Amino acid sequence: MDLECKELASFKIHRQQYQFKVMSFGLKNASATFQRVINRALSQYRNFSCAYIDDIDVYSENWEEHMIHLETILCKLRELNFAVNLKKCSFARPHVKYLGHVIGSGRHQPDPDKTNTIENLPQPKTKKELRSVVGLCNYYREYIPSYSELVYPLTELTKKKVPDNIPWTKEHDLTFDRLKRALVEAPSLYTPRPDQPFIVHSDASQIGVAACLSQRAGEKCCPIAYVNQKLTTCQQSWSTIEREAFAIVWCLKKFGFMDQK
Repeated sequence: MDLECKELASFKIHRQQYQFKVMSFGLKNASATFQRVINRALSQYRNFSCAYIDDIDVYSENWEEHMIHLETILCKLRELNFAVNLKKCSFARPHVKYLGHVIGSGRHQPDPDKTNTIENLPQPKTKKELRSVVGLCNYYREYIPSYSELVYPLTELTKKKVPDNIPWTKEHDLTFDRLKRALVEAPSLYTPRPDQPFIVHSDASQIGVAACLSQRAGEKCCPIAYVNQKLTTCQQSWSTIEREAFAIVWCLKKFGFMDQK
């Protein structure tokens, strides 16, 4: 830490006052500050590396490139006086676990450890528990086609008009089981290839819109991302053709194929 900042981040115990020599992650802006430092450090290596706070991912097309890329990043960390914990590092792997996902070799999917936890979740009893469960599942919504429509009966239970002890029915039981099964059986998604044409499939129901972005590899259509959104009360009153048209425009904007203005 800078000398002028040490006093500001000091703390006192019954014996005396202490100051940090290095930035503590307990400080309010520590994570954001550290992320900014890492982003600057890796800014010239964005073609083969990225970071989320202290998790750094290095990726390459082949083994020879990977060795060069690893050496480059490790030398940069040494230059900045950063240390790596070898017990937490994975080198030369075709797939790695990263922020709740398994990524590598041109594909990514939910971390099986996380989906197994979701599969074993008990039925929520209160609105607070239900919101926590839905929030956890939302993290993997990109893997599930028509996610908004699937989870709709559960999100309806999180509204203000519903009592804290939620009126759980057999329909909610079936929805909860289908949601967990969809997450466990979620398909792998492919990494997009910018030099290849994209295919967009969109659809609309009475309660939501959904779309799939994909690319063709030979005879196979490889999914890249699923997006979905619940319709507002006003939008749900639209005619079928209006909802279908809205789904097309919405998904093109969502995938960045249209000007967002």
